[in-house]
Amino acid sequence: IEVGLITFVITLNTTIGIYQEGSAEKAAEALKNMLSSDAVVVRDGKESKIPADQIVPGDIVILGTGDRVPADVRMLEVNNLSTQEAALTGESVPIEKVTEAIDPKGRDPRQTPLGDRKNLCFSATLVAQGAGAGIVVASGDNTEIGTINSLVRQVEAT
Repeated sequence: IEVGLITFVITLNTTIGIYQEGSAEKAAEALKNMLSSDAVVVRDGKESKIPADQIVPGDIVILGTGDRVPADVRMLEVNNLSTQEAALTGESVPIEKVTEAIDPKGRDPRQTPLGDRKNLCFSATLVAQGAGAGIVVASGDNTEIGTINSLVRQVEAT
């Protein structure tokens, strides 16, 4: 009886492990699919459309309604700009963006919750309305969504 019980527990544990690994792989793939493929940037004073994976911090990105944000962008100019950040922050309504600096209220600015960072547009979120321009502050795995993707990959590896 004990041998049968031990065999059953090992089999169950292995099955659960395989299922969880598959779920983690699907989550990582879903995050990858959320990323933008192209972006409009201003380089040398000229607007051009480039693959999103060629964006680097310091680039100026132009955003419009329906665009997927290609990187984490500090907004310099907004015109009725709102982004859908549900996948990142859990907010169910679009977040109106501003250009003003955010007061960290005496704490480390990096500790400000993502939902309160209204002067930033985050990679993989969708522009719900309006237009704007901003400077890229993080791209690729250094974005907020990239951090989540890295954590998912770490779970996958264990």
